[in-house]
Amino acid sequence: MTGWYADYFTADYWSFARHEYNAERTAGEVAYLVKTLQEHAPGRRVLDLGCGVGRHAVPLAEHGFQVVGVDVCRWALDQAADAARRAAVPLDLILADLLARVELPEADAAICLQAFGWGRDEEQLRFLRRVRDRLAPQGVLILDHSNVGAILGRYEPTARFEAEGTVFDFLRSYDPVAGRSQGELRVTRPDGTVTGLRDDVRLYQPPEVAAMLRQAGYESLRAEADFTIGSRVRADTRYVQFVARAVAAPEPAVLDYARATPSPGSVDLRWAPDEVEFARAAIDEVWAEVAASEREIADLARDYAVTDPYGGARSAPVLGRHFGTEITPDRVTAGAGTTGLLHALSALAAPGTLMCTPYAHPDLPGWAARLGATLRVFDPADDRAPELVAAVRPALVLVERPGVRGDLLPLDRVRALAEAVHQAGGVLVLDEACAAYAGPAASAVPLTSRIPGLVVLRGVSKGYCCGGLRAGFAVASGDVGPALRRVAAPLAVSALSLDVALRLLDRGDVLEPLRAALTVAKPELVEGLRHLGRTVEPGHPALPWVTVEGESPPGILGKPLRPISGDPLTRVSVPLSPARRDAFLAVVRR
Repeated sequence: MTGWYADYFTADYWSFARHEYNAERTAGEVAYLVKTLQEHAPGRRVLDLGCGVGRHAVPLAEHGFQVVGVDVCRWALDQAADAARRAAVPLDLILADLLARVELPEADAAICLQAFGWGRDEEQLRFLRRVRDRLAPQGVLILDHSNVGAILGRYEPTARFEAEGTVFDFLRSYDPVAGRSQGELRVTRPDGTVTGLRDDVRLYQPPEVAAMLRQAGYESLRAEADFTIGSRVRADTRYVQFVARAVAAPEPAVLDYARATPSPGSVDLRWAPDEVEFARAAIDEVWAEVAASEREIADLARDYAVTDPYGGARSAPVLGRHFGTEITPDRVTAGAGTTGLLHALSALAAPGTLMCTPYAHPDLPGWAARLGATLRVFDPADDRAPELVAAVRPALVLVERPGVRGDLLPLDRVRALAEAVHQAGGVLVLDEACAAYAGPAASAVPLTSRIPGLVVLRGVSKGYCCGGLRAGFAVASGDVGPALRRVAAPLAVSALSLDVALRLLDRGDVLEPLRAALTVAKPELVEGLRHLGRTVEPGHPALPWVTVEGESPPGILGKPLRPISGDPLTRVSVPLSPARRDAFLAVVRR
């Protein structure tokens, strides 16, 4: 159902508005738009959102911009089309309600002038997010709004304007709790006929709009007054323009696998499919146990664990034994792999600041940015990291342990960082998805029993090669467990998957054979890559990958790492099977 605005901005409204939005005012606004777009937009494709009769869209097209105007009023769009024909410029027009789900074309910039506040706050936020999703990289939004502080200074319940025999009576009232101005524009024509146009506008203060832009995933570049570049916004500024850039949110890591395919004769070392052979015996034994158990697999398949929806009661004893510490059920949340848990935790980052490493696994930062979190890159190994945390006061801090470069943050630094984050009012998340390679003793899980504000993520994907189970575990400090369960999905792991994963963990450290194989194969990979002219960072000896600066050498397909900031790296997995090692050595010899 379309809102009040669909029937408001008609010929009767514009018979008044053309006196307010005169040619001189429009020329000044267009000059501001042209200069701002030329400075900040990465291209010339512009969306004019709420374009009305085209008073900005047509002049922008005359300046060489490729403009698409969107409006809810057919009469106004017809006027815009006529104006474009008279000016002999191309102008595409879309009839749509911007607060509904509308398909917008991709653009380099979007402008929204005197068309913001028609709906509820949540509708405006959805609108801003939809626009952001259609902006090209580095795309900008110019958002103009009426400053409620300036309006209330001269707000009157009634006002009258007369022009060319037509009388315009404004009847309005302001609700300070809702922040909305409601009223009616009563148009009395020379022939005595009357039309009533009702309106209901949300009036904002500039800080409210700035906060909404952040929440919608924009970075405000500047705020200016009354369409004057460099003009400072004051309490009595009537029109405020925000120039904001769409934040580039990292994309899910899984998309990388579909972007590259090995060329003929090359060796695909994006991952290590042969590492499963070192865990296969344990995996086969666990499945044999499940098949031989008193419970039929059919019973497990239909088990709907509503009495233990987060898996804490089933998981806590096993995790406690595996990591050698006491864990209570309320501190464990099972999820659909560490990915599912990262998705849930992203909700705890917005609308505050998320601190993460330059090469952070992109999933959580991407989701958090789209929810309005501000990303701040830092080095957790830096001695000044706790001080930086105290200054930034982040909502969430994400640290991969081990990191992409194969560094395993020492536990004393984890403790110091966790304490700083907790004192700042945030949560420290340690993503230990890859820490399984180093064995249970290397984990920070025991710290969750002793310090607040900490969440450690574990899974059975890396090393165990059971990612298809989609079973991950978040072990949290007692103060964080309830907050995590408020954002995590219950019943996210099937009873069968959880049973298999816990049986695997209850077998202790089953990855020792893999670590033994790495002592031979990893130095061989490092030597070969260096022979091919690459700078190699070996990382922790228990980890089945190395990183190289820039791209991997010809004949080797590694996984490109696109950092949030810094130089690109490529991760190259260690070939473990004789066939894959021979294939790698053949490339080296070529």
